[in-house]
Amino acid sequence: QQIQLGLDVAEKRFPSLATTLPETAWDEREIHDLLGWTPQGHPDLRPLIRTPRWPESFLPLDSSFPKPRWLDVEPDLPAIKVEGDGITYMKVGPTHAGIIESGHFVFSIIGENVLHLDAHLFQNHRGIESMVEGKRIDETARILSRVCAADTVSNQANFAQAVEKVAGFDPTPALVNQRIVLLEAERVLSHLNDLAQIPAGAGFQVAHQRALAIKEQWQRSLEMLFGHRFLFDAILPGSARHAPPEQVISCVSELHNLWSAWRRSTCSHRGFINRMQGVGITPPDRVIRMGAQGVAARASGKPFDARQSHPWYEELFSKAALKSSGDVNARFQVRLDEVEDSIRIIKNAAEKLGGMPPHEPRFKVPDDLDGQVTTFNESPHGLNVHAAVFKTGRIGRYHIRSASFRNWPLLAQTVAGNGVADFPLINKSFELCYSCTDR
Repeated sequence: QQIQLGLDVAEKRFPSLATTLPETAWDEREIHDLLGWTPQGHPDLRPLIRTPRWPESFLPLDSSFPKPRWLDVEPDLPAIKVEGDGITYMKVGPTHAGIIESGHFVFSIIGENVLHLDAHLFQNHRGIESMVEGKRIDETARILSRVCAADTVSNQANFAQAVEKVAGFDPTPALVNQRIVLLEAERVLSHLNDLAQIPAGAGFQVAHQRALAIKEQWQRSLEMLFGHRFLFDAILPGSARHAPPEQVISCVSELHNLWSAWRRSTCSHRGFINRMQGVGITPPDRVIRMGAQGVAARASGKPFDARQSHPWYEELFSKAALKSSGDVNARFQVRLDEVEDSIRIIKNAAEKLGGMPPHEPRFKVPDDLDGQVTTFNESPHGLNVHAAVFKTGRIGRYHIRSASFRNWPLLAQTVAGNGVADFPLINKSFELCYSCTDR
């Protein structure tokens, strides 16, 4: 089988897929940096995660290497730049205003036009996947809940599914609906934040501040209902935090009233809508080629939402929100529609819970839990996939493939051809996660 796949185990080499499947380019660079395997024929095998401060022999996911002494050199990685007369280079980050994580962007520009953007993520090197190896299930759950705040419930649900599938545990209908409420509550929170940031990128401060106020009220509701503003530790193997269905419905109805008024006033501002139209276009063929996920894909007509394939949702979700223009306005409009869908799903799931006996936690992680599994769900950013290997009740290996990981290269390609002043607007319309990439 290894011969058929073209694997050379002795030399740690394999044939690259990136020339025919560009969406795998970052995956192969990551494998090269962290495990030392070389994708032969890769078109751009610059370091993705490695820094010049790592000794040549250091491979973070190879346990045979002890933690090294870092080299005393500059940490910046080589960047692709456009060469020529009149071209200048602009660097943004890795430190940014506000409280976002670190990201380094190198622009090649001529006048006000962006010719190329080289995005360098992975600035913090948290090493979460290495950290959880050998850890107990309960220890790991708390860590994975904090990989990022934007997709925390999605990550928790994937981990719970992984443990339950290997253990042979089937969640009850009540538990499934509790988890759907939490997953959709997170989607609303994330989209409210993103919908607030897009007007900020256009200088529409009234819409920005009012949306942040609605987001704050929703976070207070989440803390009241589930005990945490970001819903950390809300889902565990065999359980999920529960709130009285009538309180959930009351909170989401109050949110919907505020949200509907904001949507009407914001979408009636023609200057704002015009500013978004035709900016940051992602053509459908590029979306397919780069394996784009979530809002970024559906705004260009790609009709995929993992909730359509997830057994938990069944009749609660059937049709993805779609637009076709692929610009900032399309990404804004898809999020608007998805907030409406999530509010409806939360109400329906809560109503179902009102007619069910509460779920009683009755699951215990087997001491000899052993096996491997892949789980998925639709996070606020798109398809979120976890691959887990369990060994005698502990983590053997754990890998997270977030939607943001897929979409960062697409964002960089989308910015090229637009103006420098368009970058904040385009960036906020994608609003990708740094944390769940830097893991």
